[in-house]
Amino acid sequence: MFTGRTQELERLEGLYASGRSSIIVLYGRSGIGKTALARRFSQGKNAVYYAARRVTAKEQLFCMKHEWKAEAATDFYDALTDLYTSCEAEGKLVLILDEFRNLLEDSPDFLTAFLRFYAEHHGDGTVMVLLLSSSIAWVENEMTAVLGNAARLLQGFIKLKEFSFMELAGYHKNSSVQDNIYTGAVLGGVPAYLRLWRENESFRENVIRLFLSEDAPLFSEAEYYLKKDLRELSAYNAILAALAQGKNKLNDIYAQTGFSRAKISVYLKNLTELDCTEKLFSFDTSEQGSVQKGLYRIREPFLRFWYRFVYPNLSEIALGRGVQVYETAIAPYLTGYIREAFSTVCGEYLQVMNQYKRLNGQYGNFGVWYGKLGTIDVVAKTEDGALLAGFCECDANKTALPVLERYEMVLESAGIHPNEWYCFSMCGFTPEFEKAAAERGINLVCAKDM
Repeated sequence: MFTGRTQELERLEGLYASGRSSIIVLYGRSGIGKTALARRFSQGKNAVYYAARRVTAKEQLFCMKHEWKAEAATDFYDALTDLYTSCEAEGKLVLILDEFRNLLEDSPDFLTAFLRFYAEHHGDGTVMVLLLSSSIAWVENEMTAVLGNAARLLQGFIKLKEFSFMELAGYHKNSSVQDNIYTGAVLGGVPAYLRLWRENESFRENVIRLFLSEDAPLFSEAEYYLKKDLRELSAYNAILAALAQGKNKLNDIYAQTGFSRAKISVYLKNLTELDCTEKLFSFDTSEQGSVQKGLYRIREPFLRFWYRFVYPNLSEIALGRGVQVYETAIAPYLTGYIREAFSTVCGEYLQVMNQYKRLNGQYGNFGVWYGKLGTIDVVAKTEDGALLAGFCECDANKTALPVLERYEMVLESAGIHPNEWYCFSMCGFTPEFEKAAAERGINLVCAKDM
């Protein structure tokens, strides 16, 4: 099932209809839906798809000739020309080259042949080329150097990111808001993983089936994903495991791993370039002395879940004790783990409300405040300095009045006096909390009503 990607499709359609030939780089982590997007865009068009292999140049040419029915071709230029000639009468050619990095690295003659071919059609508007890649770091840091002067021919880059919560909910339409929050906390917004989730099964059943046996589809997925772009997986495993355990400061990671701080910084930089980790920056307020500084976290929910719950229990899972792992090592800690995902959803909810002018002000800057006394999950500011604050609670019980007192203490430490205040709860609020919130003008939102 295809869902979302509206903006990306509109951009591709605009380039296609421009009357000019174009080359677009479409990239993102594996499983993010690049091929699905290209397939949807190319429906009803004169499109040809080719999946580049990691093979020798001779074998690559053999595969192209076979798929394109260009058996008489003697080189890559001939193959491209024969392909164009064979389908020229059907209209503008959309040529999709998947994992095109393989073509550049394993078949050095391909780039010269491709540029010669494209130069012949650059001015006639008869060719649109989509270059797909799963290597984020390579596209963003190395690709233009490999292309050299040819990089100037690129009309643009489209980076596919994980589904937002709204897109995830559109993908799993039969699930409740709470169920989708839990699903997103485990799989993130990666379409290839979401396809594996069964809406007619419970959260417990899905996690056990997908992760907690040696032949489970996602049992080894995290390491497989990282191996494609990273060497020294042992070091990255140690750092990600530390982050998953809440060691989110450089000194904490140093104490856990024994690696030098310089080495940790380099590895975190590499992980950040792959969108696996991120450094957290607190929303700027006047009380910077109360801020938690230098914090890191695993950005992608799937990796966060895998290193938090699967990695520490690999031996038990391999011994066939996956159910016991769920009951003793996952279920008791889910509420705390889910909170981060719920906080992200609440932030997205307020940004959508802001987009449709459903808030009291028009906010242009959203963030999170990380303080020594606690976190303000959503902070936003208008151009004239008005502030919005949002707090999220994920407990299995209704949010009670003492929590409100904690919120007020955190706001005071941050030096924030919000003009607009929201409180979110996974399971609702006690009558005492509702009464106190009404007196203070606080907006209350329960997850099921989002």
